Amino acid sequence: MCWAQSTSFSQEAPELDERGWHIGKPAIGTGPLLEPLKPVKVTLPAAIAKAINQRTLVFYFSPSCPHCTAVMPSLVRFSNQDHSNLAFLGVATSKTTPEALQEYREKYAVNFPMLIDSDRAFATVMGLRSTPAGIVVEPQGDDLAVLTGFVPWFKGAEHLLQIQMNPSAPFSSFEANKYIGQTVCAACHRSEADSGSLTHHTIAYSTLYLQEKADEAECVRCHVTGMDEGGFEMGDHLSDFAGVTCEACHSPGGPHDGQSVAPKDTCIACHDAEHSIAFSYEKGLPFLDHFKAEHMTETEIKARWAALQSGEAERPLLAFPTGSSVGAESCMGCHPQEHARWKTGPHTRASATLAAHPDGKDPDCQRCHSTPAAFGMSENNARLNDPGVSCESCHGPAKKHIASPTKQNIIGLGESCPECIIEEVCTSCHTPEWDANWSLDVRLGTLRNLYNPQEEE
Repeated sequence: MCWAQSTSFSQEAPELDERGWHIGKPAIGTGPLLEPLKPVKVTLPAAIAKAINQRTLVFYFSPSCPHCTAVMPSLVRFSNQDHSNLAFLGVATSKTTPEALQEYREKYAVNFPMLIDSDRAFATVMGLRSTPAGIVVEPQGDDLAVLTGFVPWFKGAEHLLQIQMNPSAPFSSFEANKYIGQTVCAACHRSEADSGSLTHHTIAYSTLYLQEKADEAECVRCHVTGMDEGGFEMGDHLSDFAGVTCEACHSPGGPHDGQSVAPKDTCIACHDAEHSIAFSYEKGLPFLDHFKAEHMTETEIKARWAALQSGEAERPLLAFPTGSSVGAESCMGCHPQEHARWKTGPHTRASATLAAHPDGKDPDCQRCHSTPAAFGMSENNARLNDPGVSCESCHGPAKKHIASPTKQNIIGLGESCPECIIEEVCTSCHTPEWDANWSLDVRLGTLRNLYNPQEEE
């Protein structure tokens, strides 16, 4: 399925609702899977036709195909369920030997019949040129008819098949609290899936590769869907649950399993104070616009995808909250050691370094060599008198924190997940263009020694 191709585009000026979303309608009872099936009569090879005496899912595969291997465990689990109206038949490609087929059957504990398409007659009749594929065939009088098919067959296709086979009660087969995967959701919720692919959620897992954190469970947990709960499994880098997908917010099966969960209640599990900058549900909601893609051209969608993959897409949730700065001297009263050590570090000399440069008065340069007088929409390039890059450049505006010192109104840069906050703060200025040799790991080590005396030993 290519989600982008399924979207219709409009060039009209968009109307937004109270959430900041484009106006759109969720798919309710309108998905293509619920459309009446149109059986197509077919003449199958005698050996295969003989094995079909009821509605049958014919699985065409190759024992050496990695894609077939990836879906076989879930297919076997599906076949082992109670299906009074559906039988299963495996058809292996012509190059398969009986020995290889038997070994495959034993390896995956396959309990349904399996044949070899020795002369490619089945593949030819069905027009199949790749594996795996799932074709549903049933007897109709003296003939056989193809009802539907999934080419290729993929993890989660069994859910779509059950929906399609039971349009009067399409979700009756959904198990409570069982993850089904975003591909299943996208089959009906096409606009939502298209729009979801435009958010940072869709690249959440891939960002861990850049930080070499894809094998660290504590980090992976918030960059995937349903880990340790029947969704993502560590090491399955091609999983349909890699990334923050529909069910991460809407719970397993969405509302279709009869156990609806409010998305608002799921955000803070990962967007907590340690891993997000002043996050709130209201702050994040506009950026999850489920119908945005309907109002974008295909060129705009591709450009957005490219920006996400390259890391150039804006990250509005990493912006500091709006507020006024107070200056490093105001911080000194509660944080004297940190203040004293800041005065000996390179950030303190940032303004002096810039003053000696011909472009020292350029606002773009001053942004990274001084501290703003205010953050947020009120920022107008005014700078504090603090020398260089002081406390609030990294921790955000401190006026509210000075008035009421709590962790909720200042950004505490913790150590458990520097990629989530610290790196974004640092790399907003330490870019490859202006600081090519800068290293996050090296600088973090230096800063921890600088600001934490107990670590100097």
